[in-house]
Amino acid sequence: MSIDALVANDGRLRILTALAADGAQEFVRLRQATRLTDGNLSAHAKRLQAAGLVDIEKAFREGKPVTTFHLSPVGRQRLTAHVRALVEAVMPGQRQPEPVAVAADHAADDWID
Repeated sequence: MSIDALVANDGRLRILTALAADGAQEFVRLRQATRLTDGNLSAHAKRLQAAGLVDIEKAFREGKPVTTFHLSPVGRQRLTAHVRALVEAVMPGQRQPEPVAVAADHAADDWID
Protein backbone atom coordinates (compact mmCIF):
# COMPACT_ATOMS: atom_id res chain seq x y z
CA MET A 1 0.00 0.00 0.00
CA SER A 2 1.34 3.42 -0.94
CA ILE A 3 0.27 5.83 1.79
CA ASP A 4 1.56 9.39 1.43
CA ALA A 5 3.29 10.13 4.76
CA LEU A 6 3.10 13.90 4.25
CA VAL A 7 -0.67 13.73 3.71
CA ALA A 8 -1.32 10.99 6.30
CA ASN A 9 -0.29 13.15 9.26
CA ASP A 10 -3.43 14.02 11.23
CA GLY A 11 -2.89 17.79 11.30
CA ARG A 12 -1.93 18.07 7.63
CA LEU A 13 -4.81 15.80 6.62
CA ARG A 14 -7.22 18.06 8.52
CA ILE A 15 -5.90 21.09 6.64
CA LEU A 16 -6.07 19.42 3.23
CA THR A 17 -9.56 18.03 3.73
CA ALA A 18 -10.90 21.35 5.06
CA LEU A 19 -9.51 23.17 2.02
CA ALA A 20 -10.80 20.48 -0.34
CA ALA A 21 -14.30 20.70 1.15
CA ASP A 22 -14.65 24.46 1.60
CA GLY A 23 -12.14 26.05 -0.77
CA ALA A 24 -9.81 28.88 0.23
CA GLN A 25 -9.95 29.82 3.89
CA GLU A 26 -8.51 32.51 6.10
CA PHE A 27 -6.37 31.51 9.07
CA VAL A 28 -9.03 31.90 11.77
CA ARG A 29 -11.66 29.93 9.84
CA LEU A 30 -9.19 27.17 8.97
CA ARG A 31 -8.07 27.00 12.60
CA GLN A 32 -11.70 26.54 13.66
CA ALA A 33 -12.34 23.93 10.94
CA THR A 34 -9.25 21.89 11.82
CA ARG A 35 -9.28 22.52 15.57
CA LEU A 36 -5.51 22.93 15.50
CA THR A 37 -3.61 25.40 17.66
CA ASP A 38 -2.13 28.48 15.98
CA GLY A 39 1.36 26.99 16.16
CA ASN A 40 0.33 23.58 14.81
CA LEU A 41 -1.66 25.12 11.98
CA SER A 42 1.24 27.37 11.02
CA ALA A 43 3.84 24.59 11.17
CA HIS A 44 1.76 22.09 9.19
CA ALA A 45 0.74 24.72 6.63
CA LYS A 46 4.38 25.70 6.06
CA ARG A 47 5.30 22.07 5.50
CA LEU A 48 2.42 21.64 3.02
CA GLN A 49 3.43 24.86 1.27
CA ALA A 50 7.06 23.71 0.98
CA ALA A 51 5.83 20.52 -0.71
CA GLY A 52 3.59 22.49 -3.09
CA LEU A 53 0.30 21.14 -1.70
CA VAL A 54 -0.97 24.43 -0.28
CA ASP A 55 -0.60 28.03 -1.41
CA ILE A 56 -0.44 30.67 1.30
CA GLU A 57 -1.37 34.26 0.52
CA LYS A 58 -0.54 37.05 2.95
CA ALA A 59 -2.17 40.45 2.61
CA PHE A 60 -3.40 43.39 4.66
CA ARG A 61 -7.06 44.30 5.07
CA GLU A 62 -7.83 47.56 6.83
CA GLY A 63 -4.27 47.58 8.17
CA LYS A 64 -4.52 44.08 9.64
CA PRO A 65 -2.63 41.03 8.34
CA VAL A 66 -4.78 38.36 6.70
CA THR A 67 -3.44 34.92 5.75
CA THR A 68 -5.44 32.87 3.24
CA PHE A 69 -4.81 29.22 2.42
CA HIS A 70 -5.59 27.57 -0.92
CA LEU A 71 -5.38 23.89 -1.89
CA SER A 72 -3.10 23.68 -4.92
CA PRO A 73 -3.79 21.36 -7.87
CA VAL A 74 -0.88 19.20 -6.66
CA GLY A 75 -2.42 19.13 -3.18
CA ARG A 76 -5.76 17.98 -4.57
CA GLN A 77 -4.00 15.24 -6.59
CA ARG A 78 -2.00 14.00 -3.60
CA LEU A 79 -5.06 14.04 -1.33
CA THR A 80 -7.09 12.11 -3.92
CA ALA A 81 -4.29 9.57 -4.37
CA HIS A 82 -4.04 9.16 -0.59
CA VAL A 83 -7.79 8.52 -0.26
CA ARG A 84 -7.69 6.02 -3.11
CA ALA A 85 -4.79 4.19 -1.46
CA LEU A 86 -6.77 3.98 1.79
CA VAL A 87 -9.84 2.66 -0.01
CA GLU A 88 -7.70 0.09 -1.83
CA ALA A 89 -6.19 -1.00 1.49
CA VAL A 90 -9.62 -1.53 3.03
CA MET A 91 -11.40 -2.92 -0.04
CA PRO A 92 -8.76 -4.42 -2.35
CA GLY A 93 -9.78 -4.84 -5.95
CA GLN A 94 -12.99 -2.85 -5.61
CA ARG A 95 -13.83 -0.32 -8.30
CA GLN A 96 -13.31 3.08 -6.76
CA PRO A 97 -15.88 5.80 -7.35
CA GLU A 98 -14.95 9.03 -9.07
CA PRO A 99 -14.36 11.94 -6.69
CA VAL A 100 -17.36 14.18 -6.12
CA ALA A 101 -17.69 17.65 -4.69
CA VAL A 102 -18.62 17.54 -1.03
CA ALA A 103 -20.69 20.27 0.57
CA ALA A 104 -19.56 20.89 4.12
CA ASP A 105 -22.17 20.88 6.85
CA HIS A 106 -20.61 23.12 9.47
CA ALA A 107 -23.33 22.24 11.97
CA ALA A 108 -22.01 18.67 11.93
CA ASP A 109 -18.44 19.71 12.84
CA ASP A 110 -18.87 18.40 16.40
CA TRP A 111 -17.68 14.92 15.42
CA ILE A 112 -14.13 16.15 14.69
CA ASP A 113 -11.69 15.21 17.45
